[in-house]
Amino acid sequence: MDLIQKTAEALAQADAILIGASNGLSIAEGYHIFANNEMFQRQFGDLQKKYGIRNVIEGCFFQYYQGNDRQEFLQRLVKYWVKDYQPSQVMKDLLEIVSRKDYFVLTSNGDTHLELSGFDDDKVFEIEGTFEQLCNDQPIVDKNRQVQEFLTRYHGKKLVILELGIGMRNRLIKLPLMQLTAQEPQATYITLNLAQELYIPREIEHRSIGLAGDIAVTLHDLKEALKNRQN
Repeated sequence: MDLIQKTAEALAQADAILIGASNGLSIAEGYHIFANNEMFQRQFGDLQKKYGIRNVIEGCFFQYYQGNDRQEFLQRLVKYWVKDYQPSQVMKDLLEIVSRKDYFVLTSNGDTHLELSGFDDDKVFEIEGTFEQLCNDQPIVDKNRQVQEFLTRYHGKKLVILELGIGMRNRLIKLPLMQLTAQEPQATYITLNLAQELYIPREIEHRSIGLAGDIAVTLHDLKEALKNRQN
């Protein structure tokens, strides 16, 4: 059985799916907060020339010397990355993969693309806040209680932990997910990332699957494999 089929089987048999998502998922959609690419230059080129900012993450936290420029940057970010967003095939595939199960999402992505693609607002926790909250100087909505309720509900059950595009050294989401896998004897840890960013500790490798490559391609293949199981 190849890894896609093995992953599809684990997802099909799961009682619930806990998703962890970071920048790699956004990159698979074509949005890269760390890149000085054509999109960034097209959307923020004038502010780049004025201040030397090189990417979205720098632009969010740069100390602008003209007060209205910070707000201008954030308003454009919300317009281009949130208001103008149309659900990508990546998000459509992901939603189809998980929609038949109870799920919860922990993400450091602030673009709210999950909710805009049809994921339940109450089941997505942007743990570092959203672009709109940053733009409007609003506090992060704390959903720790919902997370704990979800984990309590599926304690000891077949929980798939699906990790999407989280760097191997990430301690904010990846480390807690690996620790949770170790604590839950029926949990399966599935991580999707570029080959150089895949990391599975020895303690949980017997209950883990690493899928290397383009997340967009892998999610599409998983969606098709699950669809074939149902036919």
